[in-house]
Amino acid sequence: MEEEKKKTIGVIGDDEFTLGFELAGVQKSFNPENYEEKIQELLKHEEIGILVAEQTDLEKLPGRVRREVEESVDPVVVTLSETAESSGLQDKIQRVIGVDIS
Repeated sequence: MEEEKKKTIGVIGDDEFTLGFELAGVQKSFNPENYEEKIQELLKHEEIGILVAEQTDLEKLPGRVRREVEESVDPVVVTLSETAESSGLQDKIQRVIGVDIS
């Protein structure tokens, strides 16, 4: 029987964005110079189950890459912003587990 590997939470963004997560104990934080390349790399990272990103950073990505990020299930990408709606997170959770939790 193969042992299931535990996944971690990762966060990508500038120092101001990642600092709070680091203080809360998130150990995988990324502050890349080339955001587009780094986020595509992190989508393939097997250790990360949830990737937290800032909505404004994702809006700057080309459409194809942004869709790849938005449709990712493993890891699920959670975006945060000052104007974020909770329905976006609920939609992602529903896609991952197949159940509407609201």
